[in-house]
Parts: sequence; structure tokens; C-alpha cells
Amino acid sequence: MGFAVAGDSPEQWRKERRLVDLHQHVGSSEPLLKRAVSIMDRAGIGIGVNLSGGTVTQKEGKLSVFERNKALADRLFPGRFVFYMNLDYAGWDEPGFSERAVRQVEVGHRLGAAGLKEWKRLGLYLRDRSGKLILIDDPRLDPVWRRCGELGLPVSIHVADPRAFWLPFNSDNERWIELKDHRPWWFGDAEKYPPRMDLLNALDRVVARHPLTTFVCVHFANNSEDIDWVDAALDRNPNMMADLAARIPEIGRHAPEKVHQLFVKHQDRILFATDFMVYSRLTLGSGGSGPAPTDDDALDFYAKHWRWLETWDRQFEHMTPIQGDWKIDGIGLPPEVLRKIYFDNARKLLVRRLPLSRLRANRIEADFDLDGRLDDAPWPSAAPARIEWQINTGAAKPEIATTARVLWSDQFLYIGYRSPYTELTLFEPALKSGERSGLWNKDVVEAFVGTDPANPTHYTEYEVAPTGEKLDLKITPTDKSLEWNSGFEAATHIDRKRKIWTAEMRIPLKSLSEQPPRPGTQWRINLYRHDPAHKAFLGWSPCANGSAHTPAKFGHLIFGP
Repeated sequence: MGFAVAGDSPEQWRKERRLVDLHQHVGSSEPLLKRAVSIMDRAGIGIGVNLSGGTVTQKEGKLSVFERNKALADRLFPGRFVFYMNLDYAGWDEPGFSERAVRQVEVGHRLGAAGLKEWKRLGLYLRDRSGKLILIDDPRLDPVWRRCGELGLPVSIHVADPRAFWLPFNSDNERWIELKDHRPWWFGDAEKYPPRMDLLNALDRVVARHPLTTFVCVHFANNSEDIDWVDAALDRNPNMMADLAARIPEIGRHAPEKVHQLFVKHQDRILFATDFMVYSRLTLGSGGSGPAPTDDDALDFYAKHWRWLETWDRQFEHMTPIQGDWKIDGIGLPPEVLRKIYFDNARKLLVRRLPLSRLRANRIEADFDLDGRLDDAPWPSAAPARIEWQINTGAAKPEIATTARVLWSDQFLYIGYRSPYTELTLFEPALKSGERSGLWNKDVVEAFVGTDPANPTHYTEYEVAPTGEKLDLKITPTDKSLEWNSGFEAATHIDRKRKIWTAEMRIPLKSLSEQPPRPGTQWRINLYRHDPAHKAFLGWSPCANGSAHTPAKFGHLIFGP
């Protein structure tokens, strides 16, 4: 019964490009973005988080670096990147720096920044007018961290570096190949640089001082050599998360069973990330003076991440050879943990700034009658829309993961839903005819469709319950018309043995728009599922608030040929 749904497996996630790489650096030019997206497509990465968005400082009336970078990527590859902003420290020594820095954060938020990235310049490179290092926990930065929390902007922060970068600068250093190509990364001169743990302790104080701000401590909490320290830091700071960028070679040296237990324990706090960089030269976690990596090397780089996370394979070559001459052991995480690390945690973290979802409606030549079973031939050919996330928080509910698919013909828009359940909450007795106001309060699937780009707050709503009861409404900013009748049809089926209910909608195109769609036409749409038994209101394109009536968050429906 119903269109076939592939297993909830990493292979299927990559096929659908569901993964989020939370730590990328991609140059802002068409060739570089095109190369990055080509590699992401092949690897199964749907969204890249570009931490090098740039500052929001405008000069001489020109757009800021952040604005230019984001606009180019959004125009060329809509839906594939989100951007973090970077802070401009100009005027650090002048009065009012904190206030000016807070304004930068506010401007970045208004311009669409998904977060703030701070790299290891604090405590290591940035110095004030007198030559003193600007410290990570300098009180002048507290208003910045606080405002990020108030605006819901996560802070991805890099402090310190691998322990070996403080050890003697010679061929006995296990990171010698990397260090000799990156002399500024060596911090063993105690007259110039603080001890490594001083930097980590300073960050810990900042995280503790700002419990309402989420800090993604990159490179596995900046201390991948000491996973006991990472474990304790995550226990101590509920507002702290850790990304994996460029540190699997180090984490993979630890006892795999211990790492496995750590990842299971903190499965809601760990984020897939790679430090994948695309500039004039491709960089895969780290790089040096050797031959430039190829796109195929990048595929191998990602594949070794999958192997380490998903298998118990022993003693295989890691993904960034310049970081050291050793092998790593896989940690064999189960699918329910993998999906959190690969994309669920990132989607929840970034729910306010996720790119709008995009879905293609497959064209069909012949209409068909509805029976609610989703077993007609055209359904499997349509791409799945995953309705899995709470519309307000972005939290995933994989146990009731709902799938929708969309078709269209000359006359109709078809939408099919497949909804697992544990207990159905229904109106009894079901209405045999007419519409029930308040249908949305029980188990129901919904579609909100906007066809007029000039009036995005004007749209139509369609609801179907497992009983076959249905409801349609025309929505404007001032009215919800229950009397409006689109003439849409619906059919449902409940498989009580498998605990899956399915629904089919058929909506006359003429009721949606006076202008019929053509191949390439884009409408706005959002798809929802309400399941009271799980206290779940799920959305395909989460709204980041409690209302499904948020047309700015509707995704894009693209009519295929």
C-alpha cells in the first residue's frame, strides 16, 4: 500500500541530499560556488554552511562583503547555502566598540545571517593598540555574545588549535608536515602566545556567562585530543555544541567504543562538519604545499567521514593525511543517532534561517481517480517531500516521518501523503458530507498553496483527515473564508495493521489560479501534518514559530516538464 518509501538509511539521505555540512568556507565567485555545489551534489550534501560570509560593514555606499557574498550564492544556487557573518574589529580601542559591534550583529541578523563565526584570532592574533592580545573573554565582547542569543543567532567559535601546535617546532612534532607549511600556526613561543589551556578555559567562561546563547565550539570543542574534557564541557554547558570539522583524524585515534558511547550520549549536541574549502585551491580539512586535491579527492574525503561514522572498520587511512601519519577506527553509530548528527541537529539549530525548501511537481499526461492508497503508477516517480520537523522549533520527529509527493496535469494538482501513526485522534462520528470547521485540531494533513507572487499573503488551504473529511479555505490578511469551495477531491485509507494512513488530494488548477502553470512555473507551498498523539505539528518547511500561516516560510513548488 502507498508509494514505496526507501529505508531511513544514510544512503537514502545522501541520495536525497539531506545532509548539512555545518562548517564550510567557499569563495564568492561563480566558478567557486559552482565547483562547491558540484562536489556537494555528488557527496549528498544538501546545504553548506559558509562560515566565511564576511562582515556587514558598508563602505562608500557599497554593499557589504556579507551582502555581496550572500546575494551571489542565493541567485546562482538558491537553497544550497546559508551564511554566517563575521565581526569587524575596527575601532576596538575606541569608546563605544561594544555598542557598534552589537549593531553589526543586528544588521547581520536583518540581512539574513544564520549565525556569527569567530575564528582563532581571539587570544592568538588580534591585538589592541598597545600590542596586547584581545582575549576571548574580554568583557567588551559580552554584549555581542548576549545579543546573538537574544536574536537566536548561534555562535560558531574556534579557539586554540591542536595540542601539537604548542610543542617544539621540529621534525619530531607529529604534525610537522602540516606545521612546516603553516608557520603562523605554531604557537610554542611562550613570549608571544598564551598556553593552550588558557584559551580553552577562557572560552569556557564565556559559554558559562551566556547560557541563553548557543555556542558551537568547532573542531570538536577545540580539544579533540581530550574527549573526556569534551564530555565534561558538554555536561557542564547545556548551551554548548560541538562540530566535527577537521578533527575526525584526531578523534579517530581514541578507543572506538569510548567515542561511540560519547556520541550516543551527546547525540543531540554533535554536528556534522568538515572544513571543506573551495578557493583557488581545494582544501579538505587542511592542506599544504603538495599537489592540489581534485574533485574526486573531495568525494573520497567525504566517503571517509561516512565510513568512520557508520562502520566499525578498523585501522583505515583518515581523510586528511597532512594532519598526521596514523590510522583511525570507525565508531559504528546507529541510524537514529546518525540522522541527528548529519542533519536533524543542524536543522533545529538553524531553523530560523534554513533555505526555503524546494520540490518538483511531476507532470502526468493522464488523470486518475483517487482511492487514497497511493498505488497509482505516477506516484513513485515524484520526488519526496519530507514532513518531519516541528514547525516552531525545527525539532525532528522521525518516528512519525511523513512523506508527500506532488503531481500535476492539465486540469489538476495532486498531492499524496503517507503518514505513520501510533494512535489516531479523530472526530466521531465523521461527517458524511459538508465541511467541519476545526478539522485542524485532530489528525490531519494540510497543504497551503500560494500562486500570486505579487500577493504572497493570499493563498489557499486544504486539509484532509484520516476519515476522509476535508476542508478548504481561501486566506487573505483580513479573512479566512470557510464558504469558499475549490471543488477539490480527497480520498484516504487507513492500514491499521501497519499503522499507516494515506491520503490523496486532487485540486482543480482553475481554482488555484487564473493563469495555468507551465513547466518552470513556481508557486509557493507548505505541507503540514498534525498528530495530537505525539503533540506534533510537522512542516516540510518549518516556520520557526507556532503558526502554519507564515507565507514567508512557504517553500517553492516547481512545475516539471
